[in-house]
Amino acid sequence: MEINDCSIGSSYNPNEIKTKYEKDDIDLEDISILYTTEKVEKDRTTFSESFNEVLLDSSEQGAKFLSGLKENKDSLCSELGLTSEQYDSLACVALALASQETGMGEEKGYESENTGIGKFIRGIAKQIDVWRGGASASSGLTQMKIYDFLNGDKLTDEQKDILTRYGIEANGVAKDNLYANPDKAAIATMVVLTSIYENYDDYKEVLSTEHQKIGESITDDPSKLAEIEARGNELLDDIYEVYKGASDSQKIEIRETFKQWLLSTNGSKIGDKGVDDEYNEEVQLNKLNELLANNSADFKLEEDSLHFIRYALTADGQEMNTAEYCAYGWNKGTGATGMQLDRMLAEKIGTILYNPEDFDYDQFTTNVSMLADKYAEQSIGSNGIETINNSFIDETT
Repeated sequence: MEINDCSIGSSYNPNEIKTKYEKDDIDLEDISILYTTEKVEKDRTTFSESFNEVLLDSSEQGAKFLSGLKENKDSLCSELGLTSEQYDSLACVALALASQETGMGEEKGYESENTGIGKFIRGIAKQIDVWRGGASASSGLTQMKIYDFLNGDKLTDEQKDILTRYGIEANGVAKDNLYANPDKAAIATMVVLTSIYENYDDYKEVLSTEHQKIGESITDDPSKLAEIEARGNELLDDIYEVYKGASDSQKIEIRETFKQWLLSTNGSKIGDKGVDDEYNEEVQLNKLNELLANNSADFKLEEDSLHFIRYALTADGQEMNTAEYCAYGWNKGTGATGMQLDRMLAEKIGTILYNPEDFDYDQFTTNVSMLADKYAEQSIGSNGIETINNSFIDETT
């Protein structure tokens, strides 16, 4: 099995919405169904049990959000340097974020924390949080921290100017600056998604650079590198085979433990002072081995296995696709923290070991990709996520 065979779209085939025809390119005018949910992320399970499929006139905020995407397409394409196909692809990701982040405005607590006494209480709590070093309030259907984007260094001055020209403001760190204007939230989401996409080449460069470093740290004999990469892929294949046969609850444990093993302090051993078990490499390795053994694994991961796995996951062709990276960047950022190697590799593990019917927060990247797939397929009938990614292929190869 090639690891890329597990990417979003290869094994997940949404069938809730189908058009009467199939087209090559996404057209936002074809989108007539929005995916809403009242359930907060921790309470979501399968798609069918978590999300509702509603017509546009049944979702006031969602309809305004989509309208903002459609009505401002021509001007935003010009200002952001996007082709028509790229814009519609990112718009599907934007819609997916709105469904994931707030259930398209229907999620429990979204309205109450942005209106009346709830708004007042939330404002005070956020002021205290910011005073303690936290980020500004999340705003709008996609829950973006618009104050930070307008006043920080995550966007270029030109991108900030675009937001300002469209009347997008941030009146304070604790304000719900986009709640009342879903159409402006849509514009702001497209600007930020474009800024994330523009970092995609930097992401691939980090993987390439680290791939070389990891290889050099393992061996000084270049002729052995192919064997090392093959061993890393073999280990990943073996873990995936165990994962496929595990129960849903066991899958969550395997996925989370594998990711935590990657995020642990390199070389840390049981009993090391100053290293919590959560970030202790040996502790997490032992836990992962136990989980795999309990699922009839006939192999055992050794201490150096992680180096081989890292080497395989940083090889050319193993990067997250564009839609996945945009979802990841939205959730984790593309700055110094978001670009940390093990954090990016842990997210890649999440796209390999994923349950397409599980919409909990741990699968944020895959959830957004699957929702984007559903929005795109309303227009083209099938292969939505493939069409989204293909619209950027000339730019990212």
